[in-house]
Amino acid sequence: MADRSARLAFILSLTDKITAPLGKVKTSFSDLAEQGQNNIKTMGLGLGGLVGAGVAISQSLEPALEMNRALGEVRSLGVAEDALNALNRKSLEFSVAYGENARDFVASASSINGAIQGLSGSQLATFTNTSNLLAKATKTDADTMGAYVGTMYNLFKDQADAMGKSQWVEKMGGQTALAVQLFRTDGAQLKDAFKEVGAIATTAGVDLAEQFAVIGTLSSTMEGGDAGGMYKALFENIGAGSEKLGMKFTDQNGKLLPMLDILDKLQGKFGDLTTAAAGTALTEAFGGEGARVIGALAKDTGRLRNGMEQLGNVRGLESADKMARAMVDPWQQFGAAVQALRIAFGQALIPILAPLMAKLTGVAQTLTRWSQLFPNITRVVSITALTVLGITAVMSALTLVVGVSKMVWLGLVTVWKILTWTGFRSIAMFLVHVAMATTFVLSMMAMVAWMGIVRGAMLLWQGAIWLVNAALLANPIVWIVVGVVALIAAVAAAVYYWDEWTTALLNSEAFKWVSDQLQGLSDWFSSMGGWMGMAKAAWDGIINIFKGAINGLIEMLNKIPGVQIDAAFGDLPAPPQMPDIGVAQVQAQPAPPLVMAPVPKAPTAMMPEMESPLRLVPQTPPLVMAPAPVPVQPNIPGPRALATPAMPQVDALQPPLQVPALVTAAPPQAKAEQSQERLNSSLSSLSPSRPNAVPKGGLLSSIQNNSQTQSKATHVENLNITNTKPMSPLELENMMSMAVGG
Repeated sequence: MADRSARLAFILSLTDKITAPLGKVKTSFSDLAEQGQNNIKTMGLGLGGLVGAGVAISQSLEPALEMNRALGEVRSLGVAEDALNALNRKSLEFSVAYGENARDFVASASSINGAIQGLSGSQLATFTNTSNLLAKATKTDADTMGAYVGTMYNLFKDQADAMGKSQWVEKMGGQTALAVQLFRTDGAQLKDAFKEVGAIATTAGVDLAEQFAVIGTLSSTMEGGDAGGMYKALFENIGAGSEKLGMKFTDQNGKLLPMLDILDKLQGKFGDLTTAAAGTALTEAFGGEGARVIGALAKDTGRLRNGMEQLGNVRGLESADKMARAMVDPWQQFGAAVQALRIAFGQALIPILAPLMAKLTGVAQTLTRWSQLFPNITRVVSITALTVLGITAVMSALTLVVGVSKMVWLGLVTVWKILTWTGFRSIAMFLVHVAMATTFVLSMMAMVAWMGIVRGAMLLWQGAIWLVNAALLANPIVWIVVGVVALIAAVAAAVYYWDEWTTALLNSEAFKWVSDQLQGLSDWFSSMGGWMGMAKAAWDGIINIFKGAINGLIEMLNKIPGVQIDAAFGDLPAPPQMPDIGVAQVQAQPAPPLVMAPVPKAPTAMMPEMESPLRLVPQTPPLVMAPAPVPVQPNIPGPRALATPAMPQVDALQPPLQVPALVTAAPPQAKAEQSQERLNSSLSSLSPSRPNAVPKGGLLSSIQNNSQTQSKATHVENLNITNTKPMSPLELENMMSMAVGG
């Protein structure tokens, strides 16, 4: 027991003596690494701030420094300061207006100044602005347009000096931009064309606008250099062609006529210059290339004339400015404006910083000279600096090692925790459960798929069975057999169950209800008088609608002041076919349905107890339609009787004072009168509207009571004549004739 205790004490003592120094060493290294890390951070922040400040100052001044470098290159060519200042201002204005780089603007001035000598003041800025504006408008680089401007100035130097260099270059730039727009060419092709033409056209006295128009027209069908070469060939052969054709193409001053005048003269001699004959003659006179120029211009003289007119009206850079502004990008323009602002501020700060930079430069020069004069001191300073940097490197390496070790230790701890983690069992169980659930879901999906396949197969089998059944049913022999069997079964069932079926059908409530409905429909149809009665009722309804509409129209017209229409449509008379009841008949000729009759006036003195059976409808003095006989309801029962037409001078129905004996009128004497009678009796007539026009019982009753066969003669059952004084036989006969239409 004592030995074990001694051994345990020894182990514990040894552990304490070893782990304690190791812990101190570990703590020392950790503290050293932490301090080194803090020091490195401090140095890095300081150095970063210093470098950042220097970079910020340098970057803020960089646009101005680049601009000054470009100005210095131009200054090296002997350009005066006033011209440089004007160039600097113009570059900033151009960059803001068109979104371009101001430094490139200044750099392009070097090529222009080299091509054109003697530019002073603002002329260099104007020429540079024109070339850069043309480059923007014609989508060409600044160097190409700078060379183009220099070439054009040298070709038209006399005109430029006479007009003024600035004005001439702006006019030439505007004409160039317009020519590019009119003839769909570009600045590079125009440069090549004018370079080929040279000064021969200018020497011949051809205006610049005409040269632009001709070269632009030719450039539409060929390259710029080829167009310039052919145009030059025309000038070289114009004298020989004039002699061969016997035509003069120069004016009194020896200057060449405008191209349009030359074309007019040639057309006057040859007619259409595009024909083969004219081409041959022109080739002999002006050579092949000159003839091609004339033929190309003759094809579209309108375009040439329009181009010369528009180019001749150009006075400045308006066309170029319009084309360039149409291609300006607002975002690029804003960036150029910010850059111009940085250049302006930088150029304002550079003169202030220039003395400081000069001092720093002087100090650097002095130190450089001292390093050469005192090499030992230089060596000591260099070793000191190297030592400081070495110590810094060692501390950085120590910090790096400590950081790497901590990272490795962290990784080992993480691996150990993962290996000793007790949650693996839970994870394994979870994975097992997930696998089981996945297997179950897959099994269910497989079963559903199998059931779907089986169901599809069953549906296919059922479809096949249906097709077989349909094929059997489509066979006529099968239907014949089925029909025979069904017929035999139906006959057998009918014979066996006939009494039960008939009894059940006749005694059923449905059969009784249908029978009652059919009986009611038959009774109603009989009450309507059959088909003729229904047709007559419908026709009378249509007639009443028209009568109501016309009478309503008459009433509306009577409401107009000064209008009084006293006529109205009455009801049609009923057919005069009634059964004979033994009353004497009055035979008379029927009056025509339409007569012209005056309206009698009512008597001034009437017996109060005597009134007419019908009311008078007042009428106006002009000619009116006489009333026709209208049936009225008789006062005795029995068949329908004819009532007398409306009589004037009466108001209401009263019992008559006396009834004269019925008199039978003399029969007609001629067949023509009988025919007229039958014809008139079959025609409908117009009668005044009366309240008793429709008899009691309605039209249907009248139609049903007229089904018996009647005599064709006029039958009068009752005739009431009311008078206020005794009448002679002649008066009575006339009154009866008027009443019955005789």
